[in-house]
Amino acid sequence: MNTKDNSGDVRLSGISKTYDNGFTAVQPLDLTVPQGSFFALLGASGCGKTTTLRMIAGLEEPSSGTVHLGDQEVTNLPPYKRPVNTVFQSYALFPHLDIFENVAFGLRRRGIKSVKQQVVDMLDLVQLGEQARKKPHQLSGGQQQRVAVARALINHPKVLLLDEPLGALDLKLRRQMQLELKRIQTEVGITFIHVTHDQEEAMTMADTVAVMNAGRVEQLGSPADLYENPNTTFVANFLGTSNLIEAEVDSKSGDEIILKAGGGKLVLPEARCSAPTTTGGKVLVGVRPEKITLTHADDAGEIPENRNRITGKIADSSFIGVSTQYVIDSPVCPEFEVYAQNIDRDSRLRPGADVVLHWNPAHTFGLDAAQDIDAGVDIVEEAA
Repeated sequence: MNTKDNSGDVRLSGISKTYDNGFTAVQPLDLTVPQGSFFALLGASGCGKTTTLRMIAGLEEPSSGTVHLGDQEVTNLPPYKRPVNTVFQSYALFPHLDIFENVAFGLRRRGIKSVKQQVVDMLDLVQLGEQARKKPHQLSGGQQQRVAVARALINHPKVLLLDEPLGALDLKLRRQMQLELKRIQTEVGITFIHVTHDQEEAMTMADTVAVMNAGRVEQLGSPADLYENPNTTFVANFLGTSNLIEAEVDSKSGDEIILKAGGGKLVLPEARCSAPTTTGGKVLVGVRPEKITLTHADDAGEIPENRNRITGKIADSSFIGVSTQYVIDSPVCPEFEVYAQNIDRDSRLRPGADVVLHWNPAHTFGLDAAQDIDAGVDIVEEAA
């Protein structure tokens, strides 16, 4: 069923949306979603991700720009004339029809007489073949969600749009359905565009993620690239947790930047720094909590010399099964977070203990301090 052409590419050119009250939901945006990809629009409430999806679907008229599906411009086409289907959080199943007829509805509406085999194949795809004659209320939330996907896919759209489709499910079922949706997308091979505020959901399912904030795409890339190499503090903190240290550029040594922070020095790979690296310039140094090793101060002499290190005192700790999460009071960061796996845990690492935090300099990233102060203002204003 996989297709190899580019007829399912979605191309947004200069697309924007400003409402009559003057509020701009989406700033002028250029974005290409390749045929056959699982693409996620990720961001907090009010960031413009659903508005962008609705402009692709034809449910919202753009204020500027164009929407192309493959070679076809669809900007002014009504929703029913676009080769796309949308799955919403509410599923919108017909309660009086059984599952078979819910899935068959789109085919019958188009006047297709022989629908049985297509419906059977689609129900098998979503693993609901044995539920065909049940009514929606007899199914679980996850099963109802799969019916909604089957009903959308049976019309063979070039693009399937998913607007927070897992939002109504509990955590365990939501994780199960993330894998199910990815499996379905891989089997049918069409373009999926998925809107979500859940970073774990986006990273689990999508090939490519566009992180949106205040109507703009802050960063676009694979889940691993966005996590390991964020370009802004918004992305660094929206995808997981980041410890950010204010530092000053001291010098350069080969492909490494030497930084001053809290009376000590840190090393940052130049390739992982999105900030200007002029001597005396300010940089936000970032490191993920799971990249850090926590050592009791009495054992500081055993730490290799080539590690980035800072000192601190354990302020709090929380045992969460697979790991212990520590909060460290440090001169460079008052609430430094460290996630340590619970393997041969040092019993001395408890609140009040003096510790050294150290990590491989290669796991450090650098952000533009001045740029991200401005970005923080935007975030506060949007939340307000």
